[in-house]
Amino acid sequence: MKSSRKSTVFSASTTTTTTTTTTEIPTTVHLPPQLQRQAAARIQSHYRAHLVRTLYKKISSVNSEANSLQKLIQRQETVDAVRSEEREKLRVNEALMGLLLRLDSVPGVDPTVREARRKVSRRIVELQEILDGICEAKLECDDVEYYNFDKVVEQMEEQVCEERGGGEEMERFCAHYLGFRCLQRFLRE
Repeated sequence: MKSSRKSTVFSASTTTTTTTTTTEIPTTVHLPPQLQRQAAARIQSHYRAHLVRTLYKKISSVNSEANSLQKLIQRQETVDAVRSEEREKLRVNEALMGLLLRLDSVPGVDPTVREARRKVSRRIVELQEILDGICEAKLECDDVEYYNFDKVVEQMEEQVCEERGGGEEMERFCAHYLGFRCLQRFLRE
């Protein structure tokens, strides 16, 4: 209940002061039960819509960060860095795990929110698998030594030259078909 208010009115022509005191009486409005249910349903539906919009914004922000990480992973510089440095692989992997943890914090209150969250989380897991595939490809390449493409081509050329007879035949073949690459090999030896 509010306290009573006093209002004072001053008049310029006379010096009398009139004080009136008003007391507010609380009134309660009783709505019919049907209107109360309709009002409650309307408030709840607006709250659910607000909650779904808020959760979609979180999922959308995670999805946009996943897009930027996907673009980063697709760049050749990143692929080379991930293959050569374990720290770079860990950095990208930690960023992907952080996105998954942010998705886990989104409650699945609505089926559409759950579906959107599931879609983005599957995409992030696919990016992790791609990252692991890049690193595994590095291990396979280490075994076969495909790192240095020039070295592989040189070995193939030597094999062809030896099959053709080696010796002077090899020198003629190199001079005729390989040119500068043969000169480079000669200067290195």
